[in-house]
Amino acid sequence: MFEVVVAVPYPLLWFAQESIENRQLALRLAVQDLSAFGPGAFTGEVCPENLEDLAVDFALLGHSERRRYLKETSQLVADKCLEARRAQIQPILCIDTPYAEEQQQLLTNDSLASAIIAYEPQAAIGSGLAENPTDFFQVKKQLSQLFPRRPILYGGSVNAGNIAEYLRLGDGVLVGTASLDVRDFIDMLYAARQIQED
Repeated sequence: MFEVVVAVPYPLLWFAQESIENRQLALRLAVQDLSAFGPGAFTGEVCPENLEDLAVDFALLGHSERRRYLKETSQLVADKCLEARRAQIQPILCIDTPYAEEQQQLLTNDSLASAIIAYEPQAAIGSGLAENPTDFFQVKKQLSQLFPRRPILYGGSVNAGNIAEYLRLGDGVLVGTASLDVRDFIDMLYAARQIQED
């Protein structure tokens, strides 16, 4: 049985939660980022306490776009993971091979205890060119040594045509651009269900 988690922008969280509840959808909610600081005067930051009235179960942390455009460091991402754990929000930790070891060294055992690792090869993000599944399988073995007993997802130009390959090799997928089109998203869910039934 697979689980579907949707990570929506902050302004849409209430709407997403209401839609999920009203339609009794089997979806879980994630935030696309989380503050590295607790509550306090941190203008523009959203801390876990700001989310208490929402059914947020996951936080997408360290996404390659945030590392690239907002210059997030592995230390900042590690601090965000600690904040997520403090609030019992499960981190989905985005990783690429150039900084995977550094990131692992900065994380505490507690923040890793429930983390889901999402491997995002930089070249595949938003490019429409997914990494070769065989290459992903090799990287997954390396990441499994750094992050033992943690689920490892593949993220990078996942679509309905390739999702089955990545689901067979990994523990799930992190879908970006293709999830923005409802038809594409439904096609991916259908392809994933076919794998489950095989």
